[in-house]
Amino acid sequence: GQNGKSDGTGEDINTEMNVFIMTAEIKSVGDRVEVDVIESEYGSGIYHVLTSGATEIIGKDGKKIEKSDLRSGDTVEITYSGQVMLSYPPQISAIKIKVK
Repeated sequence: GQNGKSDGTGEDINTEMNVFIMTAEIKSVGDRVEVDVIESEYGSGIYHVLTSGATEIIGKDGKKIEKSDLRSGDTVEITYSGQVMLSYPPQISAIKIKVK
């Protein structure tokens, strides 16, 4: 790619997909997790975080937890793919959510 790092083989390697990390405070947990961004590559304010069966959710102790274990007021570190759906509020798909 023009803007990505290449390893010289000319192939896009999945593990090198653009991932971003944002720190945010959870506002509410429902079908999606509503967060208020504290620190991010770009963007601030309210984001909706989409989770799937593939999303890893890690508690403070480093053990896996369920989405329903997330609490309003928790500070979390969200690893997500670089795609942001420009809806209002913007939506991101979480790869990993870790409670700080």
